[in-house]
Amino acid sequence: MLRSPDEGFEGKSLFESWNEKSPSPEFSDLPSEEVTQIILYFISKRISKLGSGNDFEVFFQRLGIASGRARYTKDWETSKFSSYPLYHSIYETYELVEKFYDPAFKYHLAVAQVRGGIIFEIANSIVLPFDCRDYAVVLRKYADKIYNISMKHPQEMKTYSVSFDSLFSAVKNFTEIASNFSERLQDLDKNNPILLRIMNDQLMFLERAFTDPLGLPDRPFYRHVIYAPSSHNKYVGESFPGIYDALFDIENRVDPSKAWEEVKRQISIAAFTVQAAAGTLREVA
Repeated sequence: MLRSPDEGFEGKSLFESWNEKSPSPEFSDLPSEEVTQIILYFISKRISKLGSGNDFEVFFQRLGIASGRARYTKDWETSKFSSYPLYHSIYETYELVEKFYDPAFKYHLAVAQVRGGIIFEIANSIVLPFDCRDYAVVLRKYADKIYNISMKHPQEMKTYSVSFDSLFSAVKNFTEIASNFSERLQDLDKNNPILLRIMNDQLMFLERAFTDPLGLPDRPFYRHVIYAPSSHNKYVGESFPGIYDALFDIENRVDPSKAWEEVKRQISIAAFTVQAAAGTLREVA
């Protein structure tokens, strides 16, 4: 059991304190002792788009290696400031943490245990605990979001024949193939090392299938077509960044025709990439 560092939760598990402070009804009936429960908690309540300004940047947004981070943060309901006051200042020192932020380093210990537990669970799993159907869900969510942004310009969309049909078709195809993959995974003979390796490789390398070797326009370092730091706020993650950047402030572009052609090009790149990623999940003969 990972013990909670929070005051008032002495002797209770980390999950119990998190679940009481910010309950997740979807997983409330699962054993609180399991590290898996904590992973499910993150999935249900805390996973969001990765931005930048961190060590995962080159792995995730350039190389397409699945990444994540776990951290202990403040109570957003009671603390209205955006971050802790001395963040990234010359006063952000070991002594500051030792005396004020985390005197016993109990929160540091909790985060280290969570991260270590997640790594252990992944490393010790016969089948990687990834569900590609989750990716299908967020792809549809992000496609809807970027489409809604484009529909702020309905007349221009019609004038320049801009359509998201190819992207939605690609997402639909990915969803169907991801569902089929998940079904095959349920019936997988775990005593067959070849099949086991094949399907684990498909799960492991899925993220890399979402990268474009040419990178994003004017940002070749960033190759991930689904996720990238916002070009307007590097700390914030953006979905379908190529399309988003092409649409950003489009009403003020000097050449509207050229600007909307770039939107169409980015939609094509996104649709092709999602289709290609779906292909990596097909059954290997």
